[in-house]
Amino acid sequence: MEGLEVQTLDIPALKIFRAAPKQDLRGVVTPTFNRLFFEKLGIDFPIVHENHCVSPRTGTVRGFHYQLPPHGQPKLIRVTHGRILDVNIDLRKSSPTFGKYVQVELSPDGWNQILVPEGFAHCYCTLEDHTEVIFKLGSPFAPSFARGLAWNDPDLQIPWPLSEDAAIVLERDLQRPRFSTLTEWFP
Repeated sequence: MEGLEVQTLDIPALKIFRAAPKQDLRGVVTPTFNRLFFEKLGIDFPIVHENHCVSPRTGTVRGFHYQLPPHGQPKLIRVTHGRILDVNIDLRKSSPTFGKYVQVELSPDGWNQILVPEGFAHCYCTLEDHTEVIFKLGSPFAPSFARGLAWNDPDLQIPWPLSEDAAIVLERDLQRPRFSTLTEWFP
């Protein structure tokens, strides 16, 4: 439908969507979202907010961020310029993949985007200067339900492509708890 293709990742709730660009003398057009296509897949994703993030430098780390129920925040993420390593940790206590993570590289060249449902902590690291990322969000920001997780938690053993010293991270994200100390989960 509308040229979108779906690929399920190692954690089945995480999905990559791709669309083949259509080119003519005016340039290129490609679909990035089709609600009916998502509904056919059983995905309820009402877009209520969109963010456009610009990171001037390689090694910018944003996350791990998530919101607790009843304000869980599903995200559809795509890169419009540059490249990112996108990492998602399953925080659904009853899931067989609880505590596991999936990482994917996203770039505009692949015309790919990732759907991150609620129940996951999300983080990414820029792999190029001047990287731009667009987030479509299925729930508004709810500060009292917003949480985070240490991006560099040694227990998770995520192979980040940069050293901790080279990472550009907000001070608040440097103070996030480790996975082993979390007490609030998704059902």
